[in-house]
Amino acid sequence: MTNRARLDQISEGALLLFPLLKRLVQGDPDDPARVPFRNHSYHVLKMLERRGPLPMSVVGKQLAIAKQNMTTLIDKLMREGLVERRQDAADRRVVQIAITPRGGRFLTASRTALQRIIRKNLSELCEEDVRSLDAALQMIRAVVTKLEHGDSTPRRERVTTP
Repeated sequence: MTNRARLDQISEGALLLFPLLKRLVQGDPDDPARVPFRNHSYHVLKMLERRGPLPMSVVGKQLAIAKQNMTTLIDKLMREGLVERRQDAADRRVVQIAITPRGGRFLTASRTALQRIIRKNLSELCEEDVRSLDAALQMIRAVVTKLEHGDSTPRRERVTTP
């Protein structure tokens, strides 16, 4: 298989990951645990928890959320006391978004509730499928981490695209 064909195959597979992973949190649409996952709140809070205060534009870009949608989402999270706006110490023109202690507690509660839903959905699988899914997710996480942080290992063959 050529590098180009392999990259095309990976691209196609990556696009299929979103609906497949969404299936893991599928459940009762009225379950309050699913609400933050549906409207990106969980992902915004998780990013802020992991990386600290960030400009709204950075959060939106990382999560592929349009600027107007980010403003609406951040305003909603602020009204709920989950995030706050802060002036950047280095550049007062830049406003950063930070998770509040209440936002941290909300994130913890949401994570617990979402894990409950995921465990329930995964319980339908046989042990071999659970092990395979676990191994695949660990591999995806390792590769994506390399992409995020840069891979310091030399490449045997550089993958190029036309």
